[in-house]
Amino acid sequence: MDSAQPPSFRDVILQNLLSLATEEGINASGKDEAYGCIFGRDSALTILKILKVHQKSPSPELMRVCRRALLTLCKLQGMETNIESGEEPGKFIHEFRKEKFEHLTSRSVKPWYLYPDGHLRNFDSLDSTPLILIALYKYWQVAGDNEFLMRVMPHVEMAINWIITFGDKDKDGLIDYALESDRRYGGLVVQSWTDSHESLRDVNGLFPKYPISPVEAQGYAWLALRLWSRFFSESAPSFAGKLESQAAQMKQMFNKLFIFEEDSLFEDGNFHFAGQAIDGNKRLIRTVTGNPLICLWAADKSGKKTECIIEDDFIESMVHRAFWSDLFDPDAGIRTMSILSPTFNPNRDSYHNGSFWPVLNGLVSEGLENFGFLDKADLLKKASLKPIYHFNSPIELYMKDDQGNFLEYLSPAGQTGCKVQAWSAASTLDWLT
Repeated sequence: MDSAQPPSFRDVILQNLLSLATEEGINASGKDEAYGCIFGRDSALTILKILKVHQKSPSPELMRVCRRALLTLCKLQGMETNIESGEEPGKFIHEFRKEKFEHLTSRSVKPWYLYPDGHLRNFDSLDSTPLILIALYKYWQVAGDNEFLMRVMPHVEMAINWIITFGDKDKDGLIDYALESDRRYGGLVVQSWTDSHESLRDVNGLFPKYPISPVEAQGYAWLALRLWSRFFSESAPSFAGKLESQAAQMKQMFNKLFIFEEDSLFEDGNFHFAGQAIDGNKRLIRTVTGNPLICLWAADKSGKKTECIIEDDFIESMVHRAFWSDLFDPDAGIRTMSILSPTFNPNRDSYHNGSFWPVLNGLVSEGLENFGFLDKADLLKKASLKPIYHFNSPIELYMKDDQGNFLEYLSPAGQTGCKVQAWSAASTLDWLT
């Protein structure tokens, strides 16, 4: 009689994650799925979740994957200005493909740019650079790998310089992005994590004016500046002071421009929340999304103090607002967008307009832990694991219909969501460890 025990669900998720590891790093999804290649943002968030898992349950194998992935991201860092791909000196990669890019490069209108070596490199991501800066710092902090630190330090300095030099196009203290009007090749119109066109269009289908400052990207950049300011405080105090000053200015502008107050539809009193983005007219896009809550994840812990870009006075109100029924579902987690938004899409083709993403909920639940909202974090964890168990896979995203059934994403063109997504797997592994 075979006494072997079946693998635990945690082991299954771990194997899912390891299946995405390559000699170069971590693919965002399975090799035969839509995103079976390197994405800077996905890699950084996956690595940061792995580091949290490693601190609870050490895994030399996963740490080797993280190290390899970070070194590859450094090799792919931008070295020059190329508006056709979005490349800028010090900017980290958005998407890198050696093959299977024909769906992007064979378009009849604005095909994507291919480099002379035949590889597709795209840099249309505002948040890859601060996220990878955070991942580089935290990997070194957890691993204590000084040889790694020496190898990546030139890339760290270039990336910090990118935030200071290129990241704030209109010099208002916030990082922002734009798609160059004279660009001949195609690229991403939306360059934050909810990168579908629909996620920023208004009810009339109009797109906001550039440059656009996404809410969560400010939290990432603030944390990156704070962490590396602390690192340089002894070796280069004047440079550290410059980074600290820029982080302080960013936080001041954030709380001045992003936070709004609104009457509650569910109970007496008002609530504070943060808008989705600020457009080129300095207009706050007040759509209620899950994105501002990611700023709680981007927290700086120094001694007994935990701080993020959101002022302490607003945090409890924002957490309270996050669990109203238009945004939170006890069987699925926090939505990408409130069902009260005029651009909410309840259908299966809702990519970011009301769908549920494990990575979003993984970041938010960790953010709740950061600030002591442990009951809320546990509630969100349990809600988020239900669909993962249902699909028996670290799925990319999902929806729920009026009867409470989970639905896989299905685009109008027939494209389904990925069954195995790296940041979903890493978030699930964190919940299960």
